[in-house]
Amino acid sequence: MKLSQFVATVSLVIASGCLLNAYAAEHGSIDKVLGSAVVGSNQHYGDISLVNGSIQMASNSSAKTVSVVNGSIDLRDNVKLQSASTVNGSIESGKGLQVAGELSTVNGKILPGAEAVIGGNVATVNGDIVLNSSEVGQDVSTVNGDIKLSGNTVVKGDLVYKPRGKKNSFFGWSNNTKPTLYIAADAVVEGNIILQQEVELQIDNPAMQAKVITRINDGR
Repeated sequence: MKLSQFVATVSLVIASGCLLNAYAAEHGSIDKVLGSAVVGSNQHYGDISLVNGSIQMASNSSAKTVSVVNGSIDLRDNVKLQSASTVNGSIESGKGLQVAGELSTVNGKILPGAEAVIGGNVATVNGDIVLNSSEVGQDVSTVNGDIKLSGNTVVKGDLVYKPRGKKNSFFGWSNNTKPTLYIAADAVVEGNIILQQEVELQIDNPAMQAKVITRINDGR
């Protein structure tokens, strides 16, 4: 590992540690099978885990691991988390979101507001990802969804469109609609742009065009 890479890694670990310890969990944890969770402004919780319900967090609040099975995660401005995940639901936030780990969902959109800082991956299977003047420490990926990088967004890992399975329609197997990848002129993907399916490209920066690697049906 190069010295510059080592320093960057150590810096990210230190920053993540500072984020996790930014607030004490004054109100403990929430664990529910039925029902939603509402965190007020300037309130700080431990883990929040729901099966059927949504999570709403007001501005300047924080929590550790936030997870839902069937429900959305709605975050206001300047929320701090260790990670956030849902299976059937979207993740949306206001500006200034800080996440030490990852944002992930299976069936839903991921829409962090402007100036989000996410230390881990941003991943969904069936949903769009929109990043505006934000930073992602690892990879951004989807299967069935559009990806939009606007403003001066930086993705430090790879941007990946994973392979799609065929949908069984009334007339046979088909899945012909292409997702769209948009990268603004000032947005940067430091890794590669890996396409494992057909994607409609709208890339304003020629330097990002050069990072596109197509791996359709190559078994990887």
